[in-house]
Amino acid sequence: MTSRTSTGQHERQIGLLLSGGGARAGYQAGVLQYMGELAPEFTVPIITGVSAGAINAAFLASYPGLKEASRLVEHWQELDERQVFKAESLLSLVRRFSQGARDPRIYGASDALLDTAPLKAFLEARLPCKDGVLTAIGDNIARGTLFAVCVTATRFSTGQTVSWVQGRGLEEWKRPTRVGVQVELTLDHFLASTALPLIFPAIRIDGDWYGDGGIRLRAPLAPAIHLGATDIIVISTRKQRAAAEVAIPVTTGYPPAAQIVGMLLNAVFLDTLDHDVLTLKRINALVRRIPPAQRLGLREIRCLCIDPSEDLGKLASAYKLRAKGAIRLLNRLLGTEHTESPDWLSLLLFNPEYLSATIQIGWDDARRMKDTIESFLEARS
Repeated sequence: MTSRTSTGQHERQIGLLLSGGGARAGYQAGVLQYMGELAPEFTVPIITGVSAGAINAAFLASYPGLKEASRLVEHWQELDERQVFKAESLLSLVRRFSQGARDPRIYGASDALLDTAPLKAFLEARLPCKDGVLTAIGDNIARGTLFAVCVTATRFSTGQTVSWVQGRGLEEWKRPTRVGVQVELTLDHFLASTALPLIFPAIRIDGDWYGDGGIRLRAPLAPAIHLGATDIIVISTRKQRAAAEVAIPVTTGYPPAAQIVGMLLNAVFLDTLDHDVLTLKRINALVRRIPPAQRLGLREIRCLCIDPSEDLGKLASAYKLRAKGAIRLLNRLLGTEHTESPDWLSLLLFNPEYLSATIQIGWDDARRMKDTIESFLEARS
């Protein structure tokens, strides 16, 4: 978990981890907006993102400096589902999947419930991009306003977690189930990280098919640590609930499919982050008990976690009747009306009112943490 050094001395490097959460990632934009108002000249040298957080990471890497976060919020406020995906008609969808069941050769790159071509076009229009390459990232690294950017996806052919990295003086890493690879980052790398299996189409890069980076990412903090972060800011999209809150049922009777799917998605995309942060805190506590001369290069890594004060899954319930098209159909098929916390819906609910609510909650939460955030940004190793 902790990185090693021969001297035990470190130049302070703050890393930012933006987790997944689909439409809930609007919360991250709200947090970053307030941080930009609080410390407009502050730049984050190491940026890592996974799933929907990867899109926010792409923007921050292209426009370094927290003062630019207000522009990120503006882009989130432009969004509705038409800028993110398009769906086939119900008849066309049923026909294609029934044909594919009879002949698997029919399946191809576009065989997913939703087509994310609109999202790609939306991002191409708002990020400095040439032939698919996010050119501003390389420029910012060259001028020193950015040290490294990392985006993570899952390679479907092997099941490995692949972290694509662009930066200065970096070393790749190899583990049995996860690897870090140096590349020139393109828009496809970020879109691959967001490709929810079966819902969004997989992305083909260098002959391999990739999907959402959160599927098998067991150590979400690891990429930032590999890149040399001494301090990490984690912006999650799930509320940390007390035991009493967790024990309150959100559905009665036999669990609807919406409840089961939401739990599975949380297990895949968010549970591992909570566990990894807890593990880091435990390692830090152990490191502090070991005399510096006996730490064998291990070091404490400070971590600031910012998570929603409100349950963004439950919040989605208030907007479920405003879902359109394929999402409305899924609402009915999965029995979303029978659960008070439709977490699956919150991933795909690109409703302007819901997004504005998540952004505002993020801004308010960061404002309440003003002193903590200031202290973390101003601290020195």
